[in-house]
Amino acid sequence: DRNWDSLKNSGVYTGETAMRDFTHQSLAWVVILTIVKIIIYFFMLAASAPLAYFGGLLFKPFEGYIRVELVFVMIVFPGLMNVIYFWIADSYLKAKSDQHGAHEETPTAAGLQNKKESLLSDEEKKQSAQPSWTTLSTPTTNQGQ
Repeated sequence: DRNWDSLKNSGVYTGETAMRDFTHQSLAWVVILTIVKIIIYFFMLAASAPLAYFGGLLFKPFEGYIRVELVFVMIVFPGLMNVIYFWIADSYLKAKSDQHGAHEETPTAAGLQNKKESLLSDEEKKQSAQPSWTTLSTPTTNQGQ
């Protein structure tokens, strides 16, 4: 009787179980991809004749234009498939809306100011404490030469 907690909260990797959750979710994704590849293989094997017919119909207009066919086969179709693949992968892997910010601290105004100040050098901190109009330099001119 397992609870499968590590698979329920995908995209959130915090706390003591972070590495375990990431490993379980990665392994689940690899298993899912493997099963999908096997299903696609058997589908293509069983439906090879209709797929070949459909491919012939699809490429009939490009018959005399080998370069257009090549662009479609090598760029357009794989690009479209990658967009769909990454969209599905992202929806599976990213944190859900109810988990938004689960692995981030809630920023406060003071916390943001401290982070900003920690990035400044001592000289920049001194300059930011002064009004901006006092740090303006006036150009010097060489008069009398």
